[in-house]
Amino acid sequence: MPRNLFFYLVLFFAARCFAVPQEIELANGEWPPLLSASLPQYGYASQIVSRAFALENIQVKYRFYPWKRSLDEARRGNVQGSLLWIDSAERRQDFLYSQPVYRSKVVLFFNRDRPINWSQLNDLKGRRLGITHGYYYGAALSQLLLSQQVLSDIGNSDAQNFAKLLAKRVDGFPCEEIVGMYLIRHALGSKALEQLSISAPMIHEEPMYLLISRKTPNAEMLLQRFNRGLAKMQASGELNAILGAAQQR
Repeated sequence: MPRNLFFYLVLFFAARCFAVPQEIELANGEWPPLLSASLPQYGYASQIVSRAFALENIQVKYRFYPWKRSLDEARRGNVQGSLLWIDSAERRQDFLYSQPVYRSKVVLFFNRDRPINWSQLNDLKGRRLGITHGYYYGAALSQLLLSQQVLSDIGNSDAQNFAKLLAKRVDGFPCEEIVGMYLIRHALGSKALEQLSISAPMIHEEPMYLLISRKTPNAEMLLQRFNRGLAKMQASGELNAILGAAQQR
């Protein structure tokens, strides 16, 4: 075979290989409207992650698990990563962290018949709050709950805690704002929407990330490409458009 022909064939097949979208599998969980197997594009946060990778020619497939298993599957390398998670020194031993995908805002929901006036967390001392098992509400509130200066009424789900709030069994319920409003609008109905409100101060705010397992081959490269795609979305305004749509659900 002539050397020139061999050279062009190598270039042709290399170009073909580069053009074929790569694929990544990520563990996901239920946190609508941000993450859900039953929502279009698997929720708004999943849409952001998929789009950022797509801009770098990488296709995403999601596997949905309970949250603990989602992290375990990624930690063992059965999938390449997982979303969405807050920062943790323990997790950084097993995962690489992306640039922030979403900024979670935990607010305090209350019953309009029993309004709560507060400006700082210490003002909630003596109050009874609905708390969802396994959820994190920030260091300050966690310390007040641990010391029992703020009383906790633990439920297995956000829906259960909203039910307690409607029944006036608790004084308030801290919940991620977009997630809480979605649940009220789509699961609890118009009466709950009229009865429940949000206090002005914020309980806790924290960025959330895509995690890539350190066991994934080329983990650093995948993370760099994701961050590059996410930066493109920020520059074009696409990221803010998706987050704006999430707030309207």
